[in-house]
Amino acid sequence: MWVKVRIKLNRENFKDYVSYSLEISKNATLLDMLVKIKEEMDQSLAFRSMCRAGICGTCAIKVNGKPVLACSTKVFVFGEEITVEPIDNVIVIKDLVVDHESLYNRLKLWKVWYDAGEKNLKVSEETIKRIERSHECILCGICDSVCPVLTTGTHFGGPLLLTRYYKLLFDPRNAQDRTQNIKSLNPDLCTHCMSCSFACPKKLMPEALIKEEEKLLQEKGIIKKREEDFGFLGF
Repeated sequence: MWVKVRIKLNRENFKDYVSYSLEISKNATLLDMLVKIKEEMDQSLAFRSMCRAGICGTCAIKVNGKPVLACSTKVFVFGEEITVEPIDNVIVIKDLVVDHESLYNRLKLWKVWYDAGEKNLKVSEETIKRIERSHECILCGICDSVCPVLTTGTHFGGPLLLTRYYKLLFDPRNAQDRTQNIKSLNPDLCTHCMSCSFACPKKLMPEALIKEEEKLLQEKGIIKKREEDFGFLGF
């Protein structure tokens, strides 16, 4: 079954919008739609994709105001009128292509990797289950794109970095204590609005991981518990 779609697409870093009309399969993804536009209508259109399987995270875009992975989201979900834009809170290189390199550089800056110990440790199934969401983050940047705290210019590390850092705190195979490092990322600045958890395409619930990190630092006496925290969304 084929459907007609009208697309209003952001071009050249929010300077211009271009409209396209096309027929596409009802089962087509947003990435299929972008490929069809590029191959049949406008070869100058720039977007990024690699795995086409919801793993690499490079095809993150904003559609009708909602950030999604283009490769794993069907066109029909958004109806016949679609507005396509790059995700927020990142540098736009061209059209829908954003600077993912800055995300990788932040991981390098904060040394978000394991420091192996001298001995092989047996890890319980409970621990593996606890940290698996941190391992499954695909660095798409969607969580950061919806985070209201990151727009304020504070020193908050952001949900992406804190999600990736989670495994370093709770996996016994990591030999180096990272609690002081994560304190510098200020997880306590999180407002627990849950925007990142609602937006995460992999359903990793970054806000919940940040809350656990914040709790760990409070238990160690590294940060103080918020006086206004009544145990519900941090309010």
